[in-house]
Amino acid sequence: MKKIFIKDLKVNKSTNLKCWIANKRQIKDKLFLDVYDSTGSLECFASKNETNNFDLLKKLNRESCIELQGFLSESIEKKEFLIEDFKIYNMSTLKISPYPNEPKLDVLNDIHYKQVIKHQTFYIRNKKLSALYFIKSVFKKQMRDYFWKKGFIEFEPPTLTKQTLYDDSGAIWLNSEGQNVSLSRCATFHLEPALIAYEKLFTITNSHANEKVKSNRYLVEYMHMKAEMAWFNLEELIIFAQDLYYNCAKETIRICANKFKEFLSTDEINQKLEKLNPKNHILITYDEAINILKSYNINLKYGKSLTAKQEEIITKHFNENFVWVKYVPYTVEGFMFKRKPDNNFLTLTCDLIAPNGYGEILGCAEKMTDYDEILKSLEQKGKKQDYDRYKDYLDLHKLGLPPHGGIGMGIERAVRYLVNVNHVKYLKPFAIIKNTQINH
Repeated sequence: MKKIFIKDLKVNKSTNLKCWIANKRQIKDKLFLDVYDSTGSLECFASKNETNNFDLLKKLNRESCIELQGFLSESIEKKEFLIEDFKIYNMSTLKISPYPNEPKLDVLNDIHYKQVIKHQTFYIRNKKLSALYFIKSVFKKQMRDYFWKKGFIEFEPPTLTKQTLYDDSGAIWLNSEGQNVSLSRCATFHLEPALIAYEKLFTITNSHANEKVKSNRYLVEYMHMKAEMAWFNLEELIIFAQDLYYNCAKETIRICANKFKEFLSTDEINQKLEKLNPKNHILITYDEAINILKSYNINLKYGKSLTAKQEEIITKHFNENFVWVKYVPYTVEGFMFKRKPDNNFLTLTCDLIAPNGYGEILGCAEKMTDYDEILKSLEQKGKKQDYDRYKDYLDLHKLGLPPHGGIGMGIERAVRYLVNVNHVKYLKPFAIIKNTQINH
């Protein structure tokens, strides 16, 4: 078992350190190694006169797994680990280009990422990618902690289902023991039945989508947070979602301060967090969004979704602040979303759009509880022929389903805003992007 990590090293104390070689350079009989472990990186020094088996050490390739014996030395200029001896656990013999931690490799550059996506198995260890995955992991933990503190339980929805929230063409279908089933895109059909047992519940699971177009916000497989709450109306859902995102982001930034430095300056981080503060959010209606676009000579057909470009124009209109768009038309929403009492064409929904082109990150919605109302909505959305698929879910509306609503968030999208990267693919290990070959 490993007991000493790079973060634990004490100056002038003899130590054995298990690590990997990131880079190395040699000047005559002196060798400089950059090594890393899960907690950080460190510069090491070896010399022919002071290091046992020096000739073997200098032959080791990058990414070799080793154990160094020596001590941490500190001078005015830097800290450096002086190597006295070493042990080899796994000598790196695979030739890859570029190596995962080569200085010239920029994984956030699309040209370099083409190599990464071909061989993702090798590049998880890259400093930037591993930092992004770490930040995302902490963000998910903060969400779980937040929900538990608020009295929620975590529920487990199935991955295979016959029920789809939107059009069937947007789901990924497969044959399972002779049955045509899809990979779940939305857990709402399986969270709502549990409301009667728990009243407040959430899940953070992989969801799957067969998106029609490529976008920097879309993945075939992505991490999805869904929460359902009994007795919440739309306004209460919005307040809860604002507080959830803001507080989880704030805690994640605090815990991962050093990781964030890979991507943003302290001032940039503070600016992002300030914009995320609910007091700075703007709330408009879908109708108001249509009128704002008209003022820029953009005519969006009423009942259509805002495009990514239109979302960007709207947030720019409000000085690059977060904007909530309320009362989205039923034509672009799920059939179970409750309608606005004074306008049956609109739903009791609200989407949060992030500034600077990051787009929609989360949404809130009140759900229908009346059986006749949801049956009519199902037919209105062209799913009448699929009644048998949804029968139990529909019948739930005749068995004491309480007033309730839900929140949905794309985790990669939420974290992408915080770390300032240009595509959600950088936040998903073994990312699957539309029309790309799966090699893992």
